[in-house]
Amino acid sequence: MASAPAAAEPIAAVVRSGDVTWAAGAAYADGPAPDSIFYVGSIAKQFVAACIALLEREGALALDDPVSVYVPDLPAWGERVTVDHLVHHTGGVKERSRSGPGVPADGVPAWGNEELLERLRTVAELDFEPGSRYGYSNRGYLLLAEVVAAASGSSLRAFAHDRIFEPLGMRETFFRDRESPLPANALRGHFRATDGTVHEEPARFHAVGAGGLWTSVSDLARWDANFDEDQLTDGWLFERLTQRGTLTDGTPIHYAWGLSVRTHRGLPIVSHGGNFPGWESKMVRFPTERTTVIVLANGEEFDVSSKAFEVADEALADRLDDTAPHADHTFDGV
Repeated sequence: MASAPAAAEPIAAVVRSGDVTWAAGAAYADGPAPDSIFYVGSIAKQFVAACIALLEREGALALDDPVSVYVPDLPAWGERVTVDHLVHHTGGVKERSRSGPGVPADGVPAWGNEELLERLRTVAELDFEPGSRYGYSNRGYLLLAEVVAAASGSSLRAFAHDRIFEPLGMRETFFRDRESPLPANALRGHFRATDGTVHEEPARFHAVGAGGLWTSVSDLARWDANFDEDQLTDGWLFERLTQRGTLTDGTPIHYAWGLSVRTHRGLPIVSHGGNFPGWESKMVRFPTERTTVIVLANGEEFDVSSKAFEVADEALADRLDDTAPHADHTFDGV
């Protein structure tokens, strides 16, 4: 795989009531394009959680159902970990070890859900008793993708398309659950490999749940606008997705439904980021201001979170309290 040049600035955009204003240039692109498609990593989690919420509302699943009801052949802990635990990262499902030499020059392996689930089925123990504490788990959301598939009778890809993306006009957004060709406007990622140089990521991976989402700024703006003018559930969905989780003893946590609920400089925010070899992303919504900052990059050597809050501080300068804590210091109730 030929090496690529060092990455430029990521795309940064301010969205107000669905209208996009550009705040920076684009990495590895001729210029900012609303329909340029990026891989956005864990920003996918809010869409997985939304699918779970819709299925719960329709009675297709219950939050206190054990995950084993929907995912066969799990170890004994599948009977103790519930759908609710997985949504809020309180299930104790062990993360895959990230130790090792890093990503080779030919990129991330062609992982799909089947391969990752087979590995998870060999994990005999949990990290902690379900409900006893918060512990971020990508594998938990991998399991939720399978829950969506079982409860809906289709797949996460199909259910999200039919119930969220298509109704909202998110034409550039999809969960890629197979090694299929990418659209021409999908920007390839650029990662630093174990050989020390930057390479173009071939995007053979196709696991969904923890990530797996490809989307554009314009489509994320449509999703953001739905939080104000809900076309899917007449206002119920935003309330549900921003409902923070609690531990078994009643302690609240910052994590809601695929979203972190905190404050920044005195204003409430709901946010999430994503990272994966070759891509970085961050989306921060200020609900009281109807303002959202989106930062996407198809390179991995950026601090997209700092960039997002830098853009927000400028866009909302007259509304923020400089003496109040930065979002990095408002993870209350964890």
